[in-house]
Amino acid sequence: SQWMGQYFNRDTVDALACQWGANVVRAAMGVDQGGYLSNKQGELAKVRTVMEAAIERGVYVIIDWHDHEAHNHKQDAIDFFKQMANDYGHYPHVLYETFNEPLQVDWNGVLKPYHTDLLNAIRAIDPYNVALLGTPSWSGASGITDASNSPLSGQTNVVYVQHFYSGSHRDYERSAYSSAAAKIPVFISEYGISEADGGSNGQIYTD
Repeated sequence: SQWMGQYFNRDTVDALACQWGANVVRAAMGVDQGGYLSNKQGELAKVRTVMEAAIERGVYVIIDWHDHEAHNHKQDAIDFFKQMANDYGHYPHVLYETFNEPLQVDWNGVLKPYHTDLLNAIRAIDPYNVALLGTPSWSGASGITDASNSPLSGQTNVVYVQHFYSGSHRDYERSAYSSAAAKIPVFISEYGISEADGGSNGQIYTD
């Protein structure tokens, strides 16, 4: 949100829904590097604009805590999602993504406790809406494999996240997805037809 704030507006959501035919948008709350942690009200206003435009358009909207080190900012994340659940949890097409692309951290020792604490906070307010759970190694192939081998217990309406960029991710990532999806619900919350760095080489990959 702090890097591309000019797109956090109603016109962008309208274009995605009406011209591109999108039925889901992702409202990414940037956390560090000038984001939520240092400009809470300014960044909240951007995300709220996207949220409310998506709700008005009737498209699904993912509230994304866009932080590679969210386990180090857990209380901030809890406070944020409690506020979002209070304000928007009564809309059935709102989803919560509690951790964007965790780095190379342990699934069982770090991420499962983090996700459990976030879910407990959200479920006290909104017991039903779907939550997206980030997996290790940038939500890559090894991360979704870890999650599929040891999913959270006692939680409902959760899906596990994998990210896919066709320029960087090939058979190994596809195979990991297929294997994981046979055991747990998998959601691709971020993808592109470029390299995983966002396309610095200018090439697109559609095969």
